[in-house]
Amino acid sequence: MKHYPFKSDGTFRICQFTDLHLHTYDRFEEGEQTYALLRQTLRDTNPDLVVITGDIAWGKEPESAIAELEKIFAEAGVMWAPVLGNHDGEYFMESLQIPNEEGRRMFAQRLFTENSLYETGAEGVDGNGNYVVTVGGTADKPAWALFLLDSHRGYFDLSQNLWYRETSKALPHSHELSFFHIPFPEYVEVWDYTACKGYCLESICDTEMNDGMFAAMVECGKMRGVFVGHDHINDFEGTLQNIRLCYGRGSGYQTYGYENYARGARIIDIDASADFKTYIYLATGEMYEQDRCHRPKLMRKHQRADELLK
Repeated sequence: MKHYPFKSDGTFRICQFTDLHLHTYDRFEEGEQTYALLRQTLRDTNPDLVVITGDIAWGKEPESAIAELEKIFAEAGVMWAPVLGNHDGEYFMESLQIPNEEGRRMFAQRLFTENSLYETGAEGVDGNGNYVVTVGGTADKPAWALFLLDSHRGYFDLSQNLWYRETSKALPHSHELSFFHIPFPEYVEVWDYTACKGYCLESICDTEMNDGMFAAMVECGKMRGVFVGHDHINDFEGTLQNIRLCYGRGSGYQTYGYENYARGARIIDIDASADFKTYIYLATGEMYEQDRCHRPKLMRKHQRADELLK
């Protein structure tokens, strides 16, 4: 478990890239745009840690894509913490005709690079990469714990749920953030029933079932924010049960996007307080706090319309 102190000013900055889709089967020249965006973002935002929330490289020669990422982050002097997406390992699955999880394991082995924080995860816990990075305070009593989770190709296993609960209870800290690829069903709920900020330009493609991971986070009482990807042209955030549910900003050019919807990243600033600040950074060089407000069209039973306008 890697621990980072706060900077001298008492803060720590995380940069979330998501859905790079490097080395897809065509549009190779657009991969250079993705690399350029990463370099530009790191230069402009100066993060202390990079998190990539899945679908990193899914076409031919994923090793060369990961090597280029390693080079970019090494040049910037920043460590990176990746999690797997549903497409990671797909090339191995198709070319070798092997099962999904075996292909994902083969891909995950490529993530053990010099400045990567990736860990396989605890024995007996399903998935390829469930691990924790702590920030602030001391290694024994950190201010924050960052949970990096494998959402597989659309679910969390019961063993992951139990591991999260046990790890959260064992760590003597006050605040948590979580990063994974596929949003859980509560992202649909927060968009449908609460005021949100940002854009939802495609259907929310959530996990296959409500497997209880969000409930575990609520019950443990320490989770402050969740960050996902998967849906390339959604970037909204909303609050449910006192947890801020956030999308990253799609970062990859070798995959689908939307006209006039610039690629980018999400920036997260934390300190010793229980809250965090987050911004959208765009390839145009703009960085801003989201203020575009979405008013829900649905109401829960007994919910008054005026409550939605607060």
